[in-house]
Amino acid sequence: MQVTQKVVIKEIMTNSSKKRLKDSLAQKNDRAQKEIEQLIFQQKKLEKQFEQSNDAVKNRINQEINKRRQLIAQVNAQEKTIEDMPMGTEYTLRETDMLVDLSEGSIWHPDQKPVIVLEDGMVKEIRQGW
Repeated sequence: MQVTQKVVIKEIMTNSSKKRLKDSLAQKNDRAQKEIEQLIFQQKKLEKQFEQSNDAVKNRINQEINKRRQLIAQVNAQEKTIEDMPMGTEYTLRETDMLVDLSEGSIWHPDQKPVIVLEDGMVKEIRQGW
């Protein structure tokens, strides 16, 4: 019988993984900046179009702008963390599901997650959670 189980994917910090993470965060940052610019443009367009602009619309646009600014602040904090992280450090990349084959007599601890450790995209180690 097969069941799904959570597995933690970790990666060892190397020059290439650091560069890849920084590039990904820079893209998120750029996308959020562009969205802020677009929201401000839409807000100005609406203000010109309707002389008495609806306060609810203004508030909604401002909320969306603030969400993007918070995202940018989070991305900047993540960039700093990555920059300060020493080479060789393990960090959690993500968590995903995997299929586990079980039969009578199998040892299985559903609460303990296996860990797959990657280094530059290659599996370096597989740690069983039990």
